[in-house]
Amino acid sequence: MAQTGPLVGTVTGTEAHFLYRPGAEEKNLRLSVLNANLQVVATSEASSLFDTDHVARFRVTGLAAATNYTYRIEDLGTTPPTVLLSPSDGLSFKTADSPSARTCVTAAFASCANATAEPLWQRIAALKVDQLIFGGDTPYIDVADLPSIREKHRAFLETPFLQRLIRSTSAVGTWDDHDFGLNNGNGVNAADRRVNTRRGFTEYRAHDQYGTGTEGIYHKVQTGPMEIFLLDPRWWSQTMSSPVDPQKKTCFGLEQWNWLRQQLETSQAPFKVLVMGQIWQDKKNGENDDMFTYLHERDALLDFIKAKQIAGVVLVGGDIHVSRHIIHRQRVGYDLHDFVTSPAHTGVIASLNVTHPDLEWSSLQPRQFFTLTADTRATSFKLTGRFYLADGTIQREIVIPYGQLVPQSGAGLGRDLRAWWNFDDNGKNSAVTGARFDAVAVHGATFPVQGGVRGGAASFSRSAQQYLRIGRQALDDSPALPERAGRNPLDDNSAAHTVSLWCKPSSLPAHGSKDRHFLLESALGGSTAPGYHLSLGFRSAETDAAKINLELHTVTLQPAAAASTAAPTPLAQGPFPLELDRTLFADRWAHVAFAFDSSQLTLFVNGIQVAAHALPVPGPASECAGLIIGGHREGTGRNFDGLIDEVALWSRVLSPAEIKQLHNAGNALALPTEVSTPHPP
Repeated sequence: MAQTGPLVGTVTGTEAHFLYRPGAEEKNLRLSVLNANLQVVATSEASSLFDTDHVARFRVTGLAAATNYTYRIEDLGTTPPTVLLSPSDGLSFKTADSPSARTCVTAAFASCANATAEPLWQRIAALKVDQLIFGGDTPYIDVADLPSIREKHRAFLETPFLQRLIRSTSAVGTWDDHDFGLNNGNGVNAADRRVNTRRGFTEYRAHDQYGTGTEGIYHKVQTGPMEIFLLDPRWWSQTMSSPVDPQKKTCFGLEQWNWLRQQLETSQAPFKVLVMGQIWQDKKNGENDDMFTYLHERDALLDFIKAKQIAGVVLVGGDIHVSRHIIHRQRVGYDLHDFVTSPAHTGVIASLNVTHPDLEWSSLQPRQFFTLTADTRATSFKLTGRFYLADGTIQREIVIPYGQLVPQSGAGLGRDLRAWWNFDDNGKNSAVTGARFDAVAVHGATFPVQGGVRGGAASFSRSAQQYLRIGRQALDDSPALPERAGRNPLDDNSAAHTVSLWCKPSSLPAHGSKDRHFLLESALGGSTAPGYHLSLGFRSAETDAAKINLELHTVTLQPAAAASTAAPTPLAQGPFPLELDRTLFADRWAHVAFAFDSSQLTLFVNGIQVAAHALPVPGPASECAGLIIGGHREGTGRNFDGLIDEVALWSRVLSPAEIKQLHNAGNALALPTEVSTPHPP
């Protein structure tokens, strides 16, 4: 009769959890842990009862940290006990080291697995990783009845290469929709099966924690300097109001939300990995099982990490049958790396290889997995991510020094400064986000070294259709990479930010004309894409020839209805016009700034607030990228004429006093770009 396991589950520095199913029969069993001299150092007894599908669970304690052990399993129903499995059957494990240990550990992550994933488990075994993470859809369940759920778990764990791997490697996991029991499943539409799927999950995973003990399956594992938080985005989703916004539905639920924040804040591990089956971004396929649907909780979590200055956080997701690497620049006080690993099996979904402003790399290959290696042996710690194929090919390697995962901030006007183009060194971005947001001149736009409001400036000829392009350079030669409009220096779905610039028009739209002279506009890929969250330009006043219209547009996110399970949708809002005297701008330097706080757009000219445009529908920014300076989102057709200087973006709302300071009685300031770590972790 087929055996399931043994499986090594959660392993800490002093204890280890195991499961074993000897077949469809009840037995009294003993698991003994052996040291290097094959002496028994700890034992645990358990029974393979009918009520638990004949799965026996063991917990041994009193072990030594960072130590290699073997183990055996005996049937106590005979005299003497019969050895069912011994170290010669590949039964071994290693206890975890402390978070402060100078060591090197590797965790492997895999999601979306079925029987076709077998070569992948063989490759992971060859790498001798310290931790295996089942990242969801591991396995595919998609049924409601408990006998079928159990059968699918057994079939998954009994595939030959995986069975060998889990005998000697700590294997823990979370679930996604299919192992939760239903495609696109949540706590409401899968209510008829979630109790059974949770029971099957807890029977066939040897964790030290399953959510609250009666609900959910969240937990964490400590692998030396890497603490891995396995989140549950399914059990509570859609079942109650969110703990961060009572007008919206929850994803994580109150208990998990409080647990995660407390555990993150008290973690002593240099590296903290937040793992779940679904992805942290928008799938863009009409389904709602991603964190874009719950961006209120996603962004509240990331804001918490930033506010508490929690270092070393990275994200891992799965689900979409595409592997991806996304970097959210300075999102939590440092660059936030967001890894997606999928699929472990042979099926890919090319349509989910969607554009994203922060996308760095993607791969449409079968049998993929991902590893994270935390190395603290040298003075400079580092985290290395590798995307593997089952044949051992390393598709992508990312080495992240620990210093790049430590919160840093600027002071004064340098606080939360995301981009600054002073045009004293051509199109260089002088802020912390760096060269990835350098400006590229198009159609002959120039950077004269003198004549700016402070030093050099950017010069544009409207007749030549000149403009600057930000963040739209080629990123990668990967043939699988989707077409993108560019990168975004602001937060994904930013809730608050400020834009500041100086302009000296050579001409303005003639009174009564349809001409529009854009100072800047963001884009997602042309006029039909709703990506112009940032949009500022001149157009003719309605009636007064002495006036000019300084006009704002924006695209925000419209929340789904309270009773809906849908994700938010883009909503174009505006125009927001304001007629001002032409003399403020005609062939003279003027300072223009606007702030966005999800409820209004506040406009300033020469340090003075001139308008506060309330948004008809409050909401954060819609996805935007590929900033154009001196033109609109298509680049040509509505270009600016003259000089633009000192363009800057902040990921916060500047105060009126700070806006006045920027104007500085007509004398532009050099912005502080230094960042430091005010409270080292």
